[in-house]
Amino acid sequence: MRTVPAVRPLNDWVENLRERLGDGESVPWFDPASGGVEARSLFLLEAPGQKSMGAEAALRRTGSGIISIDNDDPTAQNCWTLRDEAGLPYELSVHWNVVPWYLGTADRIAAPGRTEIQRAAPFLHEVISMFPALEVVVLMGRKAQAGWAAYQEQYAPKVHTLATWHPSPRVFASRPAARQEILDTLRQAADLLRSA
Repeated sequence: MRTVPAVRPLNDWVENLRERLGDGESVPWFDPASGGVEARSLFLLEAPGQKSMGAEAALRRTGSGIISIDNDDPTAQNCWTLRDEAGLPYELSVHWNVVPWYLGTADRIAAPGRTEIQRAAPFLHEVISMFPALEVVVLMGRKAQAGWAAYQEQYAPKVHTLATWHPSPRVFASRPAARQEILDTLRQAADLLRSA
């Protein structure tokens, strides 16, 4: 499935990035169920979670190996539910991370720091250049926002950018209004796509 036409260029890029990094298993594939290179909206989070790590990652065998809202974890579930409530078709969207490789250990994920975010900016540029129809980028969480800011400094993309909370259960537990704020942002993204 990772070679279906919509995602094949993206996953060819992932394969190439894996070779360049020399730690290939830490970069998951793009979701073949998403909009792929035809996506008009990009949901940008911070770094891959454990459930996106597949069998190739020897210490992280519990995941799908792809960045997907269908992954078996609460953050993916929140993304799926909120996107659906907002009326954003998944085939118009794609999910990715400002840092495309897994951070942390087999037992614990780690958030990207400034060095990782700066290092990842050129790779984000490579990805963004593969979305010719991209209109809206939704920055989900502070790390995604910092990563996008680092990217914008160098590349200045011409897209609508919307910032919101990270959709993790931890954020929802500590900020009761976050869920509604994310939903409002995603509805705004849906409106922008409809009006284009």
